[in-house]
Amino acid sequence: MKTCTIPTTKSVKAFANYDFDNSNVPAQYEGDYPHVNFFKKYFLPIVRKELKAMAKRIGATLTFNGGHFYWSAFFSKNGKHVYASAEDFRWDDWYNQMLYRTAESTKDYTGGTNRWCGYEQLEEAVSGLLNR
Repeated sequence: MKTCTIPTTKSVKAFANYDFDNSNVPAQYEGDYPHVNFFKKYFLPIVRKELKAMAKRIGATLTFNGGHFYWSAFFSKNGKHVYASAEDFRWDDWYNQMLYRTAESTKDYTGGTNRWCGYEQLEEAVSGLLNR
């Protein structure tokens, strides 16, 4: 079941069951699109920070793109690239459905064969493709 209370811990895992679409957002994110504002200004920086740390641990560089309710990224190492993305965060179980695949460059959004893993397995999955 999704929750509407903003997690106090700033980690991606803390938001695994958060309802990005129907929760109340803090006043500073209100405006025409408060849920989008909250996602982009509060949550995406948490994701970016964790993915940067992940890239550093596997010796890769990160190219990060954030959207309204999704993110995508390229991990690059020694001329190899892996594309990873999270689908719409308003959907159930996004935390366990990360897409990743090989890519020819940081502009290749269609790349190799689609593969899936949970967020907690993403580092190992990306590292495996980069180090093949």
